Amino acid sequence: MLRTSVSVKRTSRAVLCILLLLLPVTVWTVTEFWRETRLVDIAQDGRNKLELYRSNLQGAIKEHEYLPITLASDNRILNLATFADPANAAQVNVYLEKLAADSGASDIYFMNRDGTTIAASNWNSDASFIGRNFSFRPYFQQARRGETGHYFAFGITSNVPGYYISHPVRSDGVTFDGAMVVKTHLDTLLQRWTKGGESVLVTDENGVVIISARPEWRFRTLEDLPAKNRPRIIASRKYGDSPLDLMPLTDGQWPKGDELSVLTLSTIPKDLSDMPPAERAEKAEPSSTKTNLGKTTYLATSSSLPKQGWRMFLLTDKSVLDRSTLSAGLMAGAAHVIFAGLVFIILQRRRTMLEQLEIRDWSQRELERQVRLRTADLMSTNLRLAQEINERSRTEDALRSAQTELVQTSKLAALGQMSAGIAHEINQPLTAIRSYAENALKFISRGNSDTANRNLQRISELTDRMGRITSNLKTFARRPEQDNQPVDVHEQMQKAIDLILETGRTGASNIVLSYAPDLKPVIAEPNQLIQVFTNILNNAADACPSDEDAKIEVHITKGDDRLLVSIKDNGHGILPENLPKLFDPFFTTKPFGDGLGLGLSICYGIIRSFGGTIRAKNRPNGGASFIIELRYDAVTADSGDNWHSTQNASTDKQIETPHQSESS
Repeated sequence: MLRTSVSVKRTSRAVLCILLLLLPVTVWTVTEFWRETRLVDIAQDGRNKLELYRSNLQGAIKEHEYLPITLASDNRILNLATFADPANAAQVNVYLEKLAADSGASDIYFMNRDGTTIAASNWNSDASFIGRNFSFRPYFQQARRGETGHYFAFGITSNVPGYYISHPVRSDGVTFDGAMVVKTHLDTLLQRWTKGGESVLVTDENGVVIISARPEWRFRTLEDLPAKNRPRIIASRKYGDSPLDLMPLTDGQWPKGDELSVLTLSTIPKDLSDMPPAERAEKAEPSSTKTNLGKTTYLATSSSLPKQGWRMFLLTDKSVLDRSTLSAGLMAGAAHVIFAGLVFIILQRRRTMLEQLEIRDWSQRELERQVRLRTADLMSTNLRLAQEINERSRTEDALRSAQTELVQTSKLAALGQMSAGIAHEINQPLTAIRSYAENALKFISRGNSDTANRNLQRISELTDRMGRITSNLKTFARRPEQDNQPVDVHEQMQKAIDLILETGRTGASNIVLSYAPDLKPVIAEPNQLIQVFTNILNNAADACPSDEDAKIEVHITKGDDRLLVSIKDNGHGILPENLPKLFDPFFTTKPFGDGLGLGLSICYGIIRSFGGTIRAKNRPNGGASFIIELRYDAVTADSGDNWHSTQNASTDKQIETPHQSESS
């Protein structure tokens, strides 16, 4: 086992060395792959952007392309072309001035067939075109040939670059009578390109940058102009006073087609790019080698505008590609190092596991030996525990049976205490029944049926009363079933009070019951709830000072989520030291033989089985108070209807039931 561990250790070191030696290969492979992928993405992105810029440029040109075509057929222009009346020309001047302001064009003017301007929108400015001859301009030559002319150049008068669009004017539809020309600066387009932050430039047919988001690149050439053409181009003042310097290309070539090219441009210092063209021409050469601020390498893509003969270039800073490639290389190197570390960790863990395997085998054998020794002890212990569990189960079953019998015995004991009062209560109705029966026979024999019927009615009433007495006793004595259900607390309390009063118990002569209207039902078992109320009422009656002065008050009120039952007496109260032990089993303050001390303990268990609570306290003016809280029934509590037909709309109802004796 140790030899295997040493072999694994040597293998892990060899694998780690190989992985570290492969790190440069991984970095180079991922870097090259990422570079090629990014170049393809940049080229495609450049072509998409160039298409967008080209659409913007063509849209800016077409924005005013309709004007010369439309004006060439305007009656005012046609009349002016056939007869150059000064008054007519003045009206056309005002019209063109307003049209230029509304359309956003720089200048709008009309030249006759000789190329002389006879109406212009800038007629009222110092640089007015009126009387100026521009027949040498290519856009006039294109209009004379019957074409729509397009031309970009500096203005001869204004020395401001702009794009010229011309269209021939023919009064009779055939003869050339002049040219309608519109000039636009494309300033809005340049502002949008500048805000976009992209390095975009447009060159004309001479290879001169005429539009660029970078001002320092404007009116520079991509390549040297041919020696034979340069004097002619400069003399035409197409580019104003610009010296037509070369773009500061230090490395690479400008793309000829759709391919992606890499080129390096020197940074043109701002002090030269901000100078006027003439002054910049004087200072550019001597200071160019001293004031260059640096070089920037670009990835260039190009696109053509065939209609104008222009080309458009998009330059993307190559540092974006370099940074992306560097990040990819670093991430690849980090991933390779992490992978090598994971492989080394896995091999180390394998070696550690092999070393621990032998220790675990020895520990397993030792553990099995210890288990065998302990199993014998546990089996004997389990046998003893099983016997004890069985004995305890039998004891608990016997205890539950004893408790059930004890509850029933307590109830029967209470029935025994009630027997004397019940005998007295039943004896009086029996005596009255016998008297009424004898008198009824006599009245029948005399033919006095009305009086006999009244006596028989009284006998029926007395038998109903005796039936209520025995019915309450049978209900109280019956064994309860554990079946909690919605219960009307007022109804069960009334039954308990009737049971107490029917027995003629001393101290229960004055019981006052008050309850709130529309009481909601609670969850309880009816017979057990009567048993609780009867037990507490009996204790209250026993605690009262005498039968004449006794007073027991029962209040049933509604809480937020529970029903409150309060039973108060004016007796001697409960000693403070006895309050904590009041609901303990076999605790009693009565003399020996009068009770077992199980009544309140049983009541406590019954109320807890309903999910309620019971507590006791002393009243400030003497006597004791028992408060019982019972849970509302969740189903009927939200119905909003009167649950029991005996409820009414009164705010409070009291039942005063003083003890009365029956007279014959």
